[in-house]
Amino acid sequence: MSKLCPSLLACACALIGSAAVRAEPAVIGLARAYLGPDSTLDGITSIHFTGGLERLDTEHADKGPVRGAIDLVFVKPLRQRQIVSSAKATETMVLDGYDAWDLLQDTADPSKHVLSWLLADDIKSLRASTWENLFFFRGLKGEGAVQDKGPATIDGVACERVDFVHGPGVVYERYFDRDTGRLVFTVRGPETIRESGEIRVGGVRFPKTIISVRKSASGKDLVSTVTFDRIVLNEPQGPDVFAIPALVPAKAAPGAAGPPVK
Repeated sequence: MSKLCPSLLACACALIGSAAVRAEPAVIGLARAYLGPDSTLDGITSIHFTGGLERLDTEHADKGPVRGAIDLVFVKPLRQRQIVSSAKATETMVLDGYDAWDLLQDTADPSKHVLSWLLADDIKSLRASTWENLFFFRGLKGEGAVQDKGPATIDGVACERVDFVHGPGVVYERYFDRDTGRLVFTVRGPETIRESGEIRVGGVRFPKTIISVRKSASGKDLVSTVTFDRIVLNEPQGPDVFAIPALVPAKAAPGAAGPPVK
């Protein structure tokens, strides 16, 4: 019997080792099964969320929370539109592949507006959040990686930590219940995220409420709570949803040319 030469043996071992590194953490299959059948999850091409948004700056808790509405659309592979509206302002943020823009308008007078193109780091963050909402923990490509970080305990629940690395500085650190696959806790940079409640649509579980917490410059919590009241799957979304709007020229006060106050 002929012997395998050392160089070929080394290559074979390297390939085996590489495949082992790429192997999906076992908890991912459990997490997807908790949400819904694989065939259903893979068949989702768009998700449209609507609901309410409440933001509280605990440093100024006496002023109470700022309330508004949120409208979120995600479309495969990498399109997103987010509209957040309050009594004072409406902000629309759009990702269309590798392009992204942000429009801030006075709610009472939309002709008062500021339109900005987003920079590379913001685009990378939006691309990551779009993938996280549409692909249900499987299929991260390009420079991305899924890293099993092992067991951890969160809120008294035995969890498995899995990091979804979308690129330098863009990481979703997720903690899944090791018994059920339920997502218990997420860390995204300086932000912590918890989900609660449940809405079932088309045989898929979605959270009813998402609470994210960030620290302000003074170290106080900035708490954002989104409560969904409607979720629609595979709703047709034309290119106009992500197109830059044709805007009326912005108005300015006499002798000034400043942007609207947010």
